[in-house]
Amino acid sequence: MDALWELIRGAAPTARPPLAALGRRYAEVLSENLGQPGFRELVVVTTDLDARRDVVAALLAEPYKQAFLAPRPGRDRRSEILDLAGVAREHVMDVIGAGLTPAMLCDPQLMTFTPDSFWRGETHRLCDRPGSIARLLEEVAEAGVRQLIVVTAVAPTAAPHRLRALRLDLAGRFGEFQTAAESIALRDTLEAIGPRFDSIYTIQPTHNAIGPFDFAGAYDEASDRRQDLSELMERAYEDAYRQFIEPVIGASGEQLAHAAVGIREPAAAEHFDLG
Repeated sequence: MDALWELIRGAAPTARPPLAALGRRYAEVLSENLGQPGFRELVVVTTDLDARRDVVAALLAEPYKQAFLAPRPGRDRRSEILDLAGVAREHVMDVIGAGLTPAMLCDPQLMTFTPDSFWRGETHRLCDRPGSIARLLEEVAEAGVRQLIVVTAVAPTAAPHRLRALRLDLAGRFGEFQTAAESIALRDTLEAIGPRFDSIYTIQPTHNAIGPFDFAGAYDEASDRRQDLSELMERAYEDAYRQFIEPVIGASGEQLAHAAVGIREPAAAEHFDLG
């Protein structure tokens, strides 16, 4: 939250406001700058433990906003959809915090709905869940997205003879389950929902020794050394460049350059939008 406030306030030496006010300010800045570099539409999915359903919070531009928020046959969207550009904008930080709260080992994020909302001022417990990627991609497809970039910290399935020593600490054991659940959910979701998109690009590490709850880093048996989060972030930037920027964006730029001088080649994509 502090990092978001640093981006919003700029150079003004102002203390961070309460979360509701911070959410309103963030939603205003995002709405006013949609389409500009660094500002894209937002869709966040979290799990409501009390309502036993997902909460989908979105800030979309027209012409997709109206259709996205409209009622659908057999489903009451009012109980699960939050329009972050409207009256629900003060819940921005709540849903972002919930999306970063694991279902295990952490207390859920508390969110108090407004009195005029579907839930009439109730306070619900929200958190993340590994399988929510299926609902997220479903909602993203409904919002009109046709090209998808999936970024995950889960490495591909290991080859034989690469088992690691059993971790006895509580965080390690929960982390192993979380990693397995996320890997399965990602695979199943891309198989089921993938045909709804024109193209899907996946950015993931080839090896990651740091689990979801290893906030101080972890020992990597494969390289016989300890890795920390700063090194993990550096490797993530390298993965993004090697797996997406260079082969996709770079290749598209070369084809556009050839087309400009009259060389006819099939373009990798006629339109590409990082949003």
